[in-house]
Amino acid sequence: MKITLFWLAGSGTTTIAKMLCEKLDYTFMSTGNIFREYAKNAGMDLYEFENTIAKKDLNFDIKLDDEVKIYWENNDNFIFESRLAWNFIPDSFKIYLDCEQAERYKRIQEREQGKLEDIIFFNTRREQELKVRYQEIYPHITFPPKKEIFDIYIDGTHKNPDEILAIILEKMKLWSSIS
Repeated sequence: MKITLFWLAGSGTTTIAKMLCEKLDYTFMSTGNIFREYAKNAGMDLYEFENTIAKKDLNFDIKLDDEVKIYWENNDNFIFESRLAWNFIPDSFKIYLDCEQAERYKRIQEREQGKLEDIIFFNTRREQELKVRYQEIYPHITFPPKKEIFDIYIDGTHKNPDEILAIILEKMKLWSSIS
């Protein structure tokens, strides 16, 4: 089975994806990790890379999405955490893990130990820029996507990871028996 997990920063998707991988003995993939590798190879941190090279050269997004497609074509039993993998892996079980913006930013602040005002400013701007960038590259994709196109939508704002995992596993059983 192929699983895609949509997220915005701070939604809890990395935690959930890794828990699912452990439970199912699946491989964890993340476009964020691939993007970080691009940044590292360019001698930059993620934010610097995203605000310079990736922002100016849309081919980086296309290259990243091509890597997702190649992985999909050649592998099974994986979870791909990504903002757009659900679009490029059409036969995947698609999960939309949501979280209220204030809670997401609080989680990011706790993880990164930065100032909350800086986290809010940076991530609000980043999400707006992503929306514009994706619209330019993929005009047929709404970003953030409509939750109705996913197999499961979960608002994880007030749920712990174990609760979210249980909901996903139950829905996966139903989905796989129907597919």
